[in-house]
Amino acid sequence: MKGLLLKEFYNLRMVFVVYLLVVVFISFIAFTDGSVISEPGSDGSLPTNEEMIRNGIYLLMPLMFIGGFYPGNMLVSSYSFDEKSHWTPFILSVGVKKSKVLLSKVLIHFFATLILLIPFLISLFIMDAPFDSNIYIGLILTFLASCLFSGSISLFMCSAIGSSKALVLSSIFSFLTTLIPMGLILIPTTMEGMLSSLWIFGIINFFVFGIGVYILFFFLALLMFKKRDF
Repeated sequence: MKGLLLKEFYNLRMVFVVYLLVVVFISFIAFTDGSVISEPGSDGSLPTNEEMIRNGIYLLMPLMFIGGFYPGNMLVSSYSFDEKSHWTPFILSVGVKKSKVLLSKVLIHFFATLILLIPFLISLFIMDAPFDSNIYIGLILTFLASCLFSGSISLFMCSAIGSSKALVLSSIFSFLTTLIPMGLILIPTTMEGMLSSLWIFGIINFFVFGIGVYILFFFLALLMFKKRDF
């Protein structure tokens, strides 16, 4: 497994650096914009705490979406590198099981998610918004759910039909499925008096939708991957 992970790292290191730089750049924008959300408006009145919280969440949404979309897109790149180099038939010929090959891609997706979570956490904690612990929990879990949504779709499609055929479809479905937890997190943000319940929506996103969908699509991807003739 260590060798499989090192192979993924060497293939994807430059792709990941580009993704990380984009996420860091968006984090910087969220920080600079978020640092002024408590300034007086044109009429001289100060925004309420609830308004500042909503503004902060809206500023973090692009970062949450991009950060959630990229780990799944990395899986497409991983499959693409393998197919272009005809690596999968080679590694299977030396006795490595298909389940291990697929698991290595799941682990590299997991590591990428954790690393991309870092700039999101930094932006979340340094923004000048009166977030409480419930809001932190809700946003963090929703970010992770977006990563799981995107990754599960990419893993399944690439395992079933290959990266070249799945490139467009996987990107479209990853885009749409990443928007699902984003939409769910906006429900308590836009409704009066529900900001205190934001953590409940985060838990639902992460455990029910994120983990549930990922486990389901992992076994479906494994089934399709085993049936493919390399």
